[in-house]
Amino acid sequence: MSSKEEEINVKDWIVLSTTMIGIVLTILALIWPNRPSNGIITATFLLMIGFILFVNSVSANSKAKFEIKQSDFDEEKVFRFVSFAEYSFGLGFTLVIIAFAFLGYKYLIDDVGKNYLILALPFAFLISAWVLIIIYNSINYSGKAFKILRSMKRNIWIFFEFISLIFIVLDYFELIIIP
Repeated sequence: MSSKEEEINVKDWIVLSTTMIGIVLTILALIWPNRPSNGIITATFLLMIGFILFVNSVSANSKAKFEIKQSDFDEEKVFRFVSFAEYSFGLGFTLVIIAFAFLGYKYLIDDVGKNYLILALPFAFLISAWVLIIIYNSINYSGKAFKILRSMKRNIWIFFEFISLIFIVLDYFELIIIP
């Protein structure tokens, strides 16, 4: 294994993306027989797109790994594939998080009924994810002033998750219905 391959570490990302493919398929297999009264369409849509993004992440990381093994590999090309895989994985993971927030909220509404405590689940779930992203960014960008705030991809993912939280609140007050 070359030092470049160790530095890029595509093998771990291939394993992680493959694991996420299995997780998404398992979630889909589990939610359909016992689906909530609403939200199954949205959750399925998000999980299926997440599935495609995880498959793409495996494919792009595998291509990067293949390129590294070539004696005359183009480092810039390898990093483009790795970056493409990273964005695919991150967006896929964001969609899975949003689907989980929707599903958890909808299952609680069905099982417990409507009360304000039900809104605590998606808020706690998403805020926990955001705290972990902030901690990850703090560790990843330590010593790089304001780089934490410029992590555009993570800011976009948090923005998508925040929008999903708004949809949950709107659904709770029946201003919209999450299908």
